[in-house]
Amino acid sequence: MCQIKNISCINIDERSEVFYIGQYLPKNRGIKDAFSDLIIRYKKGDFLAVSYFESLVAKIIYNYFWFCDIILPIPPSTSMLDIYPNKILCSSLSSLNIIPFEDGILKRQKGVRAFHLTSKRNALRVKDSIIITDQEAVKNKNILLFDDIITSGNTSEIIKDMLLKNGARSVIRFFLAKTV
Repeated sequence: MCQIKNISCINIDERSEVFYIGQYLPKNRGIKDAFSDLIIRYKKGDFLAVSYFESLVAKIIYNYFWFCDIILPIPPSTSMLDIYPNKILCSSLSSLNIIPFEDGILKRQKGVRAFHLTSKRNALRVKDSIIITDQEAVKNKNILLFDDIITSGNTSEIIKDMLLKNGARSVIRFFLAKTV
């Protein structure tokens, strides 16, 4: 497994109010870096990559997001995934008593095509595809909304608004990587 050095804190995109660990460089840009390769391995469910991020995210939650009541992974855009590493990571953090996780609070009720640069017109599709199955579970909670990669931030912003409208006290968006 490649070693990623100097990842000791998180970054913040103040414009969109999101936290992330590192920058993701898509392969089609012709630039390779170890962190982006690790992200791809994570997305494919590679055990070592998932374990690496599990350890890193546990430390970050302990140091930065200790006040959060629950972690919720953003549902994948399709249910066709055999392995969903975000759910595995959240479940593992919960079993280690790092942060509670309840499966299924956010649910994708119908698949949508992944739009990496979602337009306002497509925002309705995202909003219509995701439901909150247990509104009591989010009421008065400080929620850590988690996903692997953020590109535009539209999907996470829509979900954040939904959670706040359903009574969440606060919603912090946290990602492993931000697309450059």
